[in-house]
Amino acid sequence: MKYSLKKWVSSMKNRKTFMGLGKVFKFTLWQLFKNKGNLVVFGILIVVAMAAVPVMAFLFEDETVITQTGFISNVMTMDEFLHLDEVSFDARYMVQIFYSILVLIVCVFSCAYIIRSIVEEKASKLVETLMVSVESEALILGKILAVMAFIFGMLALTASGYGISYLVTGMFMDTSVIGAKMANMGITSEIFSLGPVLIVIIVVSLLLAYMQFALIAALSGAGCSNIEDMEGANTASVLLTMAGYIVTIIASPFGSTPAIPLSLCPFISAFAAPTYYVTGDIGIGILLLSWAIQVVIIAAESKLSASLYDSLIMYKGNRLKLTQMLAMAVKNRKGVK
Repeated sequence: MKYSLKKWVSSMKNRKTFMGLGKVFKFTLWQLFKNKGNLVVFGILIVVAMAAVPVMAFLFEDETVITQTGFISNVMTMDEFLHLDEVSFDARYMVQIFYSILVLIVCVFSCAYIIRSIVEEKASKLVETLMVSVESEALILGKILAVMAFIFGMLALTASGYGISYLVTGMFMDTSVIGAKMANMGITSEIFSLGPVLIVIIVVSLLLAYMQFALIAALSGAGCSNIEDMEGANTASVLLTMAGYIVTIIASPFGSTPAIPLSLCPFISAFAAPTYYVTGDIGIGILLLSWAIQVVIIAAESKLSASLYDSLIMYKGNRLKLTQMLAMAVKNRKGVK
């Protein structure tokens, strides 16, 4: 009986915590689709994706004609051959930079909107009205989930546009030159032979990366009290995202050597682990461990957020840095004890 009562109280508490989540989600998602600037960016991405295949087919076809007039011979020493990675530098670099740019675009774009939305609502006093019927955690989480739905929907449609373009272009032009060009760089079908598993790995990894940086952006935005502070809050989130991007790109020339450390390093693993798994440098065990570490980070960020949102959402004053917020969280925890 005691256990059932405790379970019921806990359930009611969780319901209250997320009260208004659906309303915030729908409102934020509608605002995203209502924004003309977002729709223009959306349209440009789809057009670029659909135009990419015919443009690449045309350019690569010309390059193939030129390179057929000669040959290239690569010479390497026996020591270089014995220490050569199974995946070439060009293939490793292209896979890493493509995925890293994808994570960068998702995180930077979404973090900027989350911060702007939170700061504008605080500056316009709208947040004070919303807090009457919506819990602070639900207010922030609703925005994060709405932006996530918008961004991933945009990526899905962009990928679909590229796929349709590839099929249609193949009816009029020779698209095999694209595959040949990729093969020359070492990017072959063997690297991406994971099939549906590869799609799951990319989606899960992107979701985890998004949640890590989005929660930090939400905290940064909650620590601002006016529009002038927004740039500083956005810069802090972008710098953290860029740090992960730069480290993984710099590590590319070192081959498989830093694969395990980078795959398990907080925040950097969001950029590194999936690509190292695709190139065969780490196994499924290390990838799952990397995901587990990221889940722990997200849980810690959520717990930190829960202890700060109520006080930060109504905060007025100079912009609080993340270190100051961490100190506030520790102080609040000691106060509860």
